[in-house]
Amino acid sequence: MVELVREIDELGFDSYPERVEAMLVQNEWSDPLNRLRVGVVLTFSLLENRDEKYVGYRVDELSDGSSVYLIRPAWLNQGYDFKVCVEGWDDSENPAPSHAEIYSDLYWKREHDGEVAFDAICSAVQEIHEGASPDEVIAEHGSKFDFTVGRVPEALLKSLPWLFIEQDIRYWNYTGRNMTIEAVDELRTGVPFSDLDLELQDLAEIHDTPVAIPNWERTPTN
Repeated sequence: MVELVREIDELGFDSYPERVEAMLVQNEWSDPLNRLRVGVVLTFSLLENRDEKYVGYRVDELSDGSSVYLIRPAWLNQGYDFKVCVEGWDDSENPAPSHAEIYSDLYWKREHDGEVAFDAICSAVQEIHEGASPDEVIAEHGSKFDFTVGRVPEALLKSLPWLFIEQDIRYWNYTGRNMTIEAVDELRTGVPFSDLDLELQDLAEIHDTPVAIPNWERTPTN
């Protein structure tokens, strides 16, 4: 748990403070994914004070008003690293989805629910990996998200862009976001669990969380 000294509402998916936008438009971006990470780094650089910690950035919200937010700096690494949190992901004070938890959620959806629904959410993940916004992919694929297990899809999909961007920043000249999508591709192609390099989160543990599908209808709206 960390205590936030300040909360900022000026950052969203491909949406930045005016002075950051003014810098970004001066460059012709051949790679829109590079623009995403540079915009985030510039925002941190301009809005944070020296030695200031911890700062929260509210970057999105779920349909019930629960926040998707970043914490800067992350407490295990250095540089421009940050922690991605989704309110209700678990019962901790700073509920941060891990890559293993996202893989686990997709695995349980694959095992318990229909092929059409699972293929739709994998397509949504792939499109976010390629630079689409969560709202775009939910609008396109959401009608097929007929799931009975795991967390609500928007909790996964609205955290993923930021997990991808964090990897792009942390592994600037290396694999970045591709590390995550490789595991999703394996799940999508039906690789058996015994062949997956996956630390599986128990389904019962997932279903104890506020954003689990069995609990979602009982979650009060803001």
